[in-house]
Amino acid sequence: MKGKIMRLRFTAGITALLCAGSICLAQTAPTAADEKGLWEIWKMQQEKPEEYANLSTNCLEFVKKNPKDPLSIVAMTMASWYLLKLDNKEAAAKLLRTVETPLKTDGLNTSASNMAKTWLSRLDLEQVRNALQLYYRQKIEYPKTLDLIKPFQKNGQPPLADRFGKPWVYGLAEFKNLKKLGTLYAMYGQQYTIKSASLGTNSELKAAIKIPYSSGIPLKPVKMISGTPGKEMVQLESTDGKQTKVVMSIGTDNGGISLNYVGPKLLILSDMNHWLILPRPY
Repeated sequence: MKGKIMRLRFTAGITALLCAGSICLAQTAPTAADEKGLWEIWKMQQEKPEEYANLSTNCLEFVKKNPKDPLSIVAMTMASWYLLKLDNKEAAAKLLRTVETPLKTDGLNTSASNMAKTWLSRLDLEQVRNALQLYYRQKIEYPKTLDLIKPFQKNGQPPLADRFGKPWVYGLAEFKNLKKLGTLYAMYGQQYTIKSASLGTNSELKAAIKIPYSSGIPLKPVKMISGTPGKEMVQLESTDGKQTKVVMSIGTDNGGISLNYVGPKLLILSDMNHWLILPRPY
């Protein structure tokens, strides 16, 4: 009960900030990036990775203090992940929806948008599963197609497609060990498979949220190849033991990992799930 009350208060607080415009990334012109402030949050993430409540609060304070900062979108999406770790899905979804539609076409905004769509798709999939259970309780079988759950929708929820606009990959599944026709018929419609066409095997929220933050981005900076503003190129090396080197510029995609920001002191990469913040090499 105490945890539920805390989640409700946190959600109400986020709603108030959004409604009041304290967290608003669209109404003002950008200012200089507060790299030091974001780096302090990242250091805490590295030193105390399980202090989700404090980390989410610090991220939201960063956004509230720096609504014009181009790095606020990074802090906001990080906060949503910490809230998901706290099982505060409603508050996380509110934050993710604010960045789902990119305000600009730069690396940070595009990656934040894709990140939001990724996690919102996983949250939506849970709603689809709930609707399937409601259908099952009435029919004692799962539907042949997802169109049949439309009577269980409210205001278009759950959606019949992921946040990238692709329909869910859904189908009834047979029990492989039951081979008699009569038994198979009796068991028809008793289990199903479903996933996002965009996320594939990474569609499930429960599995995705267990992955340690930024562990899917095994890279470290080596040196700057070019420091020309707007044309920066960075050499990075893998940290997975292979010592593979790669040169990336802003917007470059390498195996699902993109370089989104090169600042005076920091680099920021992402993989549609997490950010990785690194010191800029020289």
